[in-house]
Amino acid sequence: MQMQTQQRDVLPGAVTLWIDPVPRSGYANMAADELLARRAEAWLRIYTWERSAVSFGYFDTVAEASSIFPGAEEYIRRWTGGGIVDHRIGYTYTVTLPGKEGVMYPPADQLYLWIHGALATALQQSGVECTLLTEDAPDGGRACWASPVKSDIIDASGQKLAGAGQRRYKGAVLHQGLIQQCEPPEGWPQLLAAALAPVVNVVEGEEPYPGFNEELETLCRTKYESAEWNDESHGRRKPSR
Repeated sequence: MQMQTQQRDVLPGAVTLWIDPVPRSGYANMAADELLARRAEAWLRIYTWERSAVSFGYFDTVAEASSIFPGAEEYIRRWTGGGIVDHRIGYTYTVTLPGKEGVMYPPADQLYLWIHGALATALQQSGVECTLLTEDAPDGGRACWASPVKSDIIDASGQKLAGAGQRRYKGAVLHQGLIQQCEPPEGWPQLLAAALAPVVNVVEGEEPYPGFNEELETLCRTKYESAEWNDESHGRRKPSR
């Protein structure tokens, strides 16, 4: 089905909204996001976690993540950048933009502004008072929520409500985001999707497209669950998949 909106077109044409009904392991969540980033359409995925998890950016380490947020069941290295994030609280989402021949997306700072601007609109429409940060806050260390940066979303007191990490791969964009320190009411994913693109296609079920589960299992096994990906070399002994 489709939902129409008259809001400004942020993404090219349409976005496909998938509220993933399966709480997945950290490895599976990372693999699911990468699979969507390979697709020929833009996606908004909303998802949850099977176990208590902390994720860290591509160049961080398990040791650093566990020293900042001890006691999680999983410490997962993301394909994107960004700081160290505690997923035991908050709401996670992913936006992907497809790699297309002849299409070059704006710089990362502009994409952050677009996507977080859409998220701020959705949160405001949900009754959450928030604004986009106009400049970096003082450095609070590797913990993502200790160091709000330009285009993060903050409340009236300056507390960070939303941040994200990005990666580009073969022209595609993967944006992994998190909302914390607020309780957006039911319906915020639909509002975010409508703020991102003029047309929203909705898919339901455990597989967003046929063959997804098989591809997910393979990518988890060969990449995100591998010893190479999770050691201190950051998976750089071979080119990233």
